[in-house]
Amino acid sequence: MPLLEVKNLRKSFGENEVLKGVSFTLDGGEVLSVIGASGGGKTTLLRCLNFLEVPDGGEILVNGERVFYIDDETGKPVTVPGVQNIMGMVFQQFNLFPQYSVKENLTLAPILHAKSDKRRFKENKREILGEIDKRADEILSVVGLTDKAASYPGFLSGGQQQRVAIARALMLSPEVLFFDEPTSSLDPELTGEVLKVIKGLKSHERAMVVVTHELEFARAVSDKVIFMADGVIVEQGPPSAVFDNPQSEKTMAFLNRSEAY
Repeated sequence: MPLLEVKNLRKSFGENEVLKGVSFTLDGGEVLSVIGASGGGKTTLLRCLNFLEVPDGGEILVNGERVFYIDDETGKPVTVPGVQNIMGMVFQQFNLFPQYSVKENLTLAPILHAKSDKRRFKENKREILGEIDKRADEILSVVGLTDKAASYPGFLSGGQQQRVAIARALMLSPEVLFFDEPTSSLDPELTGEVLKVIKGLKSHERAMVVVTHELEFARAVSDKVIFMADGVIVEQGPPSAVFDNPQSEKTMAFLNRSEAY
């Protein structure tokens, strides 16, 4: 059973149909990179999968359970409550809170989530805060930033800030982790450290989806690659197939243009 299954996902903005029926599956432990020219639907797909946009049609399943679908009777979209907690998002521009330390950036959302159950939080406050603090320490160790826990984002390099953003996304133990151009804001010499962290996050209990313009990055980190154009998946497969033996003329043209830059 796939960890993530997307069926016929559609999204329009007014009369502009941006996603025209996108379908794919992703197993736990796999990294999927989504490539293509600007305007092909990559970012909209990512935002729909992370529920920053509400799809107009289709289904999204996690571990065989529908987390998004269209109600047959009302025709309205249905998003299962709490689904945002199993989806993690790492943004292109980091979106860290500059007034908070690295560790505070990690613990803020879990604390707010814990406080939503007011009775449990009141009765177990010390234990809950201790568990959140411990998890933050563990994740900072995973991304190699234990020594930066008390630092503020403005004193970190771009690569370090992106690693903090990744750590923050991991705090609620998402089953699917999404990356929006995770290296586009970095100097080339810092891309390697983020690539290393993403590779190190591979787990059979987690799937990752990466939208990127950097083809070498996609080749290095991915188990699967999707090439999108005009709101549809034109080609998909392992990196060796998509990059070295593309079957679609659109894919070939895109790769040839990318190599020219």
